[in-house]
Order: sequence, then structure tokens, then C-alpha cells
Amino acid sequence: MTRFQRILVTNDDGIDAPGLAVAEQLATMLADEVWVVAPQTDQSGVGQGISMHQPLRALRREARRYAVSGTPADCVMYALAALCADRAPDLVLSGVNWGANLSDSVMYSGTVGAVLAANHLGIDAIALSQAYHAGAAPDFSVARAYARRVIDPLLARRARDGSCCWSVNFPMQPLDSIRGLRFTRQSRGAIRAPKLTPVTANDPHAGQWLGFHSNAAAVDDPRGDVAALREHHVSATPLHGTRCNEALLARTADDPDIDIRR
Repeated sequence: MTRFQRILVTNDDGIDAPGLAVAEQLATMLADEVWVVAPQTDQSGVGQGISMHQPLRALRREARRYAVSGTPADCVMYALAALCADRAPDLVLSGVNWGANLSDSVMYSGTVGAVLAANHLGIDAIALSQAYHAGAAPDFSVARAYARRVIDPLLARRARDGSCCWSVNFPMQPLDSIRGLRFTRQSRGAIRAPKLTPVTANDPHAGQWLGFHSNAAAVDDPRGDVAALREHHVSATPLHGTRCNEALLARTADDPDIDIRR
């Protein structure tokens, strides 16, 4: 089992979320020094966004534990610029998120946004998310049981540039039914369309909540993240920081420059 000098823990559910405590406990088992720098409030859905139009404030909760008035990516940046300026963490853990980050939802996830922010700066990072059944009380049993076991296999598998950035999702299934760790691609097709729900039915001026019409059951990619959880596997999806479509770019490799001046 790899031992780290320093691990940074963050999330998007906020500093008081129960899943953060699960990730913190995991980090304590893996590292000599653990820093927790997490959003002061719930930042679900902010993706990799950063705060450019308001100053960041960090409230010290206790030794090496801070609540930041910003996004998960802000928390990573703040930790690197201030709290861990003497030495960058060896690993960033983000989560454990209450709710899976699968398929089309990945791009909106603040949990994932934090690890992409770390990856941009050359730091190994792993996002951890726990699926749940609608209406169920928070239960991180699967994440607690298996999170530690996935770290070394993921760190051993790196991109060509040496980077290591993963999104891990734990199924909400009985512990004795978990079949193993599966490497997956990010599925597509779970989100069908945006939807708006009135805040107050009788007041059209109260605003509307943004959500999605989605149907994960319709996603049938056998190598995808949704299928892995459906089949009682822990899913691990490799991430990278660029949005460039490398496959399409490769198809243009022999194309001449196009004169668009006239």
C-alpha cells in the first residue's frame, strides 16, 4: 500500500457533509499529513468553475481543516497557493460525493471539477462518489469498504504524460455482492434535455429550478460507467484536463491549411 507524505481532501457537498468525513478517514490511513480544504456551503453542480468576481475567505475549523467561501476548484487552488505552498500534496481526494457522477453528469460535477483542477497543476487526483437509491438515508458502506483498495491500482495506471486523474463510483449494493473494480469509459445519453421547475407554483416571478430529464436505464454502453455500477462493479474512469477531440484532430492531420481571408 502506497504511503503518502501529504494528501489534500476536498468535496462539493460542503465541509460538514458526511461523505467528506469518509474521505478524510481514508486519507488518514494513507498519509502522514492530511489537509481538509472544502467549500463552506454545498457547491454541487459547479463543475470546474472558479470564483473570479468575489474574494475567497478561508475559515479555520481546526488544525489543517478549512472551510472556503468558494467552489471545489477554488479550494484546491487556495490550498496550493496558501496552506500547502511549502509543498504540494502528493494526492488530492475529492468526495466522497453523495450520489454517483456518471455519464453526462460528470461535466457538471464539482467533485470531478476539483480533481481536474489538481490534474491541471500536475497533481495526482481521484474523485470518489457513492451511488444511492432515491429516498435512502446516506450510506457510505461500499465506499468505506473499497475506497482504500482502489488507490494503488489507479496510481499504477497513468496517462502518457505521466498524469493520474480518475473518477471512481461505488454502487449502492450489498457489500457481499460487489464484483470488483472495472475500468470504464464515460457513458453518454443519460441526460435527455433540460427542465425547469417553478420554485412556487402560484408565483411565476419566484424563479425556476434548473434540472434535467434523464434516464440512466437507457444507457447501454457495455464498457461504460453506468453499466459497471448496474452490474455491481466499482467503476473507475480515467480523466484528462483537455476538451480537445483528439480522434477528430487526428483525422485532420493531412488536411492543408484553409485560406479564409477571402
